Amino acid sequence: MKKTTQLKQMIHSPKLEFLMEAHNGLSAKIVEEAGFKGIWASGLSISAAMGVRDNNEASWTQVLEVLEFMSDVTSVPILLDGDTGYGNFNNARRLVKKLEQRQIEGYALKISSFRKPIPSLTQEHNSSPISMSFAAR
Repeated sequence: MKKTTQLKQMIHSPKLEFLMEAHNGLSAKIVEEAGFKGIWASGLSISAAMGVRDNNEASWTQVLEVLEFMSDVTSVPILLDGDTGYGNFNNARRLVKKLEQRQIEGYALKISSFRKPIPSLTQEHNSSPISMSFAAR
């Protein structure tokens, strides 16, 4: 069964499904061998494995290279933690195209909007994150 079909079935499953984090080809293979149905490609752990902070210091092309190794050695779907889209809509759109080419099945994108803080000791930043996940074609 295609990896995209596997991910779609997991997303639409009435049961609770689990993904396990992986950050390189070896850890992805371990996840698959442990029996998990899918892989969560964590932005935090991929960044940490590269020795950088999790705030887009690793470019999307560097992350894509890691994902390609992960995809090559596994037969279970991979869902990428895409954070906020690597800067803007155009970067996110281009990344999705490249993910599809490398058979990465999903991309979780978090869109956050922040209000400017009101100068007050009691007022804090308000955010309303919207998370979206989708399976590639």
